[in-house]
Amino acid sequence: MYTLFDGEKKHLAWKKGEMYRVGDFAVLKDLREGRMKIGTREYVVVRSTLKDYMDTVSRRAQIINSKDASYIIFRCGIRAGSRVVEGGVGSGSLTTALLYFTHPGGHVYTYELREDFAEFARNNVERIEHGHWTLKMGDVTRDVVERDVDAFIVDIPEPWNAVDMAKRALRIGGCFSAYVPTYNQMEKVYRKLSGEGFLDLEACEIIRRGMHVGPLGTRPENLEVAHTGFLVFGRRGVD
Repeated sequence: MYTLFDGEKKHLAWKKGEMYRVGDFAVLKDLREGRMKIGTREYVVVRSTLKDYMDTVSRRAQIINSKDASYIIFRCGIRAGSRVVEGGVGSGSLTTALLYFTHPGGHVYTYELREDFAEFARNNVERIEHGHWTLKMGDVTRDVVERDVDAFIVDIPEPWNAVDMAKRALRIGGCFSAYVPTYNQMEKVYRKLSGEGFLDLEACEIIRRGMHVGPLGTRPENLEVAHTGFLVFGRRGVD
């Protein structure tokens, strides 16, 4: 896959059949790194990174962005070969990151209740090449059939209701992760994990502060996203 830069703007080019689709404005037979013209505009073409995929995800609602996704992946020990259950597909941003890191040899099983959300996310995720994703219509709090998985990650309104299911699905030492927007949700899922004997508990918030490097000096950016969500983690213990 390739990313095309037009000044500060970027456009993801992904392959569909024998052709490359560039954003929503061009279909090309051939792409390579370097400079190229499309119509009257010149672009710089480079190979895509995970950041490019996540930056160009079409959004229906707030996504789990790179600062939170990266810590989830680190904290849950997700790597090539990992088997992961995901609850709540959203726009497919975290799914994309999980597929990137579990290849090769792993698998991501995503459970979603709403068909419209599933279809929207599928269109985003299909931009990357993968053969290790299963998207299921179902309730992650009760319908998960996979066992001995390495991680169980949820982005749903009541994640504490998924803890019992996670306990059955996770291998010993496997990691549960919840992404929530409010303190009340964070506290409730943390206490549920504690009561169910999960180990290595953590509740946190990841804060990223951007800088503006200008010709006359450097300062923090004028606009800052002060809060995205809280993260809660726990690892399955021994019954």
